[in-house]
Amino acid sequence: MIAIGARTAVIVPDAIAPRDLAVTFARYALLDRGSYEHAAVDDPALIARLAQLARDATGRALAVSEARLVRLVPGDYLLAHHDRVHEDFPIEVIADLSPAPVPGAEVHYRRRGQVFFRFPCTPGAASIVERGPTVTCNHTYVSKLHAGAQVVRLVALFR
Repeated sequence: MIAIGARTAVIVPDAIAPRDLAVTFARYALLDRGSYEHAAVDDPALIARLAQLARDATGRALAVSEARLVRLVPGDYLLAHHDRVHEDFPIEVIADLSPAPVPGAEVHYRRRGQVFFRFPCTPGAASIVERGPTVTCNHTYVSKLHAGAQVVRLVALFR
């Protein structure tokens, strides 16, 4: 079998309504991999909405296999080599829960190291990307020029 990379890579504008999730974030700071905050998410309605978006985009029967919140503030990032490689072609949905757009704060999907899809910080939007053995992902550096900025993303994987 030859893996050619993602067959699905779309952005759905206005996919989710703004919401305030009461969670406690923990800091991840292995600087050669990333600097960000993360938290578990317990919002079945939001996860169900993301699952429906993924099903609509792919035509596949999907169920959530994992989900977490990621928060980046100025100076934070997630590098591509921090990402896991997936052999079974799951669908990753990222919902942007940020309070406001942050210029330059993007998610980059790479196929064999080359960026093929970008998801900018767009509150309310969602990206839907099929992951596979040649596809990795990174969250770009949030510039310190944007004091007080917050990028909040719910990252969910569906199989």
